[in-house]
Amino acid sequence: MSESVFVTAALLIAKPRLQTYLRSPVAPANAWSPREWAGVSESDELPAAIDECDSWLDGDYADVFLDLAEDDLTFQFDEDTGSLVVEFSSRADFRLPTMIWAVTLLRGVAGCMADGDHGLVTVTNEWSDDDTVLLHLAPDTSTFLDRRRDARASAEAKSRELDIRAAAGDTDDEPRDVIDRLLND
Repeated sequence: MSESVFVTAALLIAKPRLQTYLRSPVAPANAWSPREWAGVSESDELPAAIDECDSWLDGDYADVFLDLAEDDLTFQFDEDTGSLVVEFSSRADFRLPTMIWAVTLLRGVAGCMADGDHGLVTVTNEWSDDDTVLLHLAPDTSTFLDRRRDARASAEAKSRELDIRAAAGDTDDEPRDVIDRLLND
């Protein structure tokens, strides 16, 4: 039986910066030091898992999201507020590399953010209730949040996530159409 990871992201980012992110090459997981991956794992397997993840990465972020749109992707963007909601799941044949891959896809957006932009990425999996990853994104910063240690920051990020989700709203737009509009505007 295959297992999966589930990713939800709620971001506040202006359209031009989102377009820059989508057109950027996917940053490899090894762009961040193993210490910066401690929010995902502190195991001895981390360096090998990062290398495995990097072998899967190719193209720009838009390419990856367009591939995900073939299966299971939510990609909603409200231009007026800059509210973006992204949700997808992926089969996890290799647990740790898949967790790293899922985080890597959205971690790169921090490099395109500016003042006022922020977001929260949540990655869960089917094999452990304890392995939920919360990643707070801000301009040039991505920080893993520990629900116990960072309870206040986690609560604030979750509250902002609800506001972003409400602003992005539910639309009938296909993810591929939303991404294509962003790329061709």
